[in-house]
Amino acid sequence: MWRAPRIRLLLWHASAAIPVLGAAAAFYAPALARTGGVWPAPLDDVYIHFGFARAAALGHPLSWIPGNGYSSGGTSLTYPLVLAPGYLLGFRGTWLGLFAALLACAALLDLCRSLRRLLAPRAGPGAASSGWVAWVAPLFVVAVPLLDWSWFSGMEVALLGAVLGRALVAVRRVELAPPARRPAEQLRVGLLAALLVATRPEAIALAAPLAVAAAHAAGSLGAVASLARASLPAALLLGAHATANRALTGEWGAAGAVRKLILANPYPTPLEKAVEVIKNLAALRVQALESALGGPSWALLLPLLGAIAALARRSRRLAVPLLIGAYGSLLLVALNTTARYQNLRYAAPSLAMLLIAAALGVEALARRGRLAAGVAAALAFAALAAPSVWFARQIDHFARASANIAGQQVEVARRLGARAPRPRRVLLGDAGAIPYLSGIPAIDGLGLGGYRGMPFARASVHGVPAVVELIERLDAAERPDVFALYPSWWGGLADVFGRRVDAVKIEDNVICAADEKVIYEADWSALAPPGERRDGVVDEVDIADLVDERAHRYAFPSPRGGWVIGAVLPGGGDGGDSAPRFDAGRIIPEGREQSFAIGSAAAISRGPAVLVLRTDGGGPIALGVAVAAGGEVRVEVPERPADRWSEIRVPLRDVAPGDRIRIRSLLGTFRSFHVWLLRP
Repeated sequence: MWRAPRIRLLLWHASAAIPVLGAAAAFYAPALARTGGVWPAPLDDVYIHFGFARAAALGHPLSWIPGNGYSSGGTSLTYPLVLAPGYLLGFRGTWLGLFAALLACAALLDLCRSLRRLLAPRAGPGAASSGWVAWVAPLFVVAVPLLDWSWFSGMEVALLGAVLGRALVAVRRVELAPPARRPAEQLRVGLLAALLVATRPEAIALAAPLAVAAAHAAGSLGAVASLARASLPAALLLGAHATANRALTGEWGAAGAVRKLILANPYPTPLEKAVEVIKNLAALRVQALESALGGPSWALLLPLLGAIAALARRSRRLAVPLLIGAYGSLLLVALNTTARYQNLRYAAPSLAMLLIAAALGVEALARRGRLAAGVAAALAFAALAAPSVWFARQIDHFARASANIAGQQVEVARRLGARAPRPRRVLLGDAGAIPYLSGIPAIDGLGLGGYRGMPFARASVHGVPAVVELIERLDAAERPDVFALYPSWWGGLADVFGRRVDAVKIEDNVICAADEKVIYEADWSALAPPGERRDGVVDEVDIADLVDERAHRYAFPSPRGGWVIGAVLPGGGDGGDSAPRFDAGRIIPEGREQSFAIGSAAAISRGPAVLVLRTDGGGPIALGVAVAAGGEVRVEVPERPADRWSEIRVPLRDVAPGDRIRIRSLLGTFRSFHVWLLRP
């Protein structure tokens, strides 16, 4: 008789493995056929994780590429560390994807085990009626094809699912533990909640209510101490990460937040930003929480079952946090500019939480007797069957997307790796496969890869010319000598500083930003040499160079102003040099102003100076210039030629380091590119 429980457990594991491994095979096999044997990756972001994993394996954790320095651009702190052993074991190149696939299957099976522990009947009324729910739990894990697409994509979602399952089990352990063990169990919840946040930042929407649930189960323990044990690990993690970001990049937020959050864009008004968030929410709700679940009517089943779990005494401590986490994380990802793209992958955690809450609801209903168990079975069958109509389409999309990545990003990496002479450094935009597979060092112009603490992420939000300003800061030998870019994304860079030498174009594009990625050879001759300084200058502000702007506490009119622009015109050097010279600047609309503080290290004592403003061609304008709290001086600027840089000179009577200079556009739009302060 002692063998019976062991046999049942083995049978349960077999019954769990069949749907998980079957779903994995259903997605991977057609994709392998489409990629010609390259391990499928339906998102290039998968290779970004692989790059972080390789760097970690080589002794450079939290770096995208060894030598680039710290990067806050990884969307998951933990996932690359879990992948790194695979790289050390010999899963190199695209075959690290196989290790990621094995890891995903193991993580999903672990999630199924956690669900079994949560759903297994305990002694009491209704235990016999609900015993079958634990056996169908694995079906809840793989029932939604849109979620399966993300489970098996090679991204961190499956790992998040495993951590999520263990965190829920930890909360249940707090409920059942004797008082002497509860503090340790609460701390376990806190550590797993921190791990959730480290795996996906928007999981904070679940981590916080889970901590409250663990504290609520304190019983005779103090509520404040219980909440501290369950919440402090995640809070300390967030604080440590923000502090590291600030110290190493100058930003409190991670590069992904700086680059992708709608709120980080300085140009739209608050109302315009709110409209974008609403659009994202609408798309996520309709496409991920309705259509993907079988349609508007069928989609109500998961929230309904989750609500039943929230009302049941045995499951409410888990169900309520899951429902709050599902909709809270959806609200957080709606702040992401890319939320409604990439096959709605950002909605995957919300779907996982809703499915687990629904499974708890089925178990809660089934415990109420045979009739209720029959209703629970019918609802479970309907909730699981309704999304199945999308399996064929999602499997096909997975295969086509994987073929896109293999045909474009992987192919560009192969061509760059085969170039002779070997490129020194490639400039790209948030592309993971190219540097990972080619082995060529790279700078990510969008900033997610990080490069020696320079604010590429913030610059890319402000505009392409701001990115060029940062490249201008690099030594000539450090600047990228090739680009691999989408031309439509990089107007003003690829067409100005690059010469097209190759391109990879794919058909049937369903996932890449464009069907053609172009390889350019770089020509940076229009950039100023690093450290170049004009004669007689005691201070200067290079407008749209975010490093220089930050040093001078520069302020531009925002929103609806201060847009970054760039130009290459002659007459930009000292002494009347006629060679074409690049400069970036900002548009100051009529009636608006820009301002900056004279640097504390400026080689000037209080007294007169000359303010020199660089602009380009255009009609007559008028500027108002004021120093500190002094009166404004009106400066009339005549029409300027469009084919060269022009300078506006403004005598200042009394300035000193730390003084704030305000430049207001009184008439017309001022295109401000550079400011120098000269001795008179």
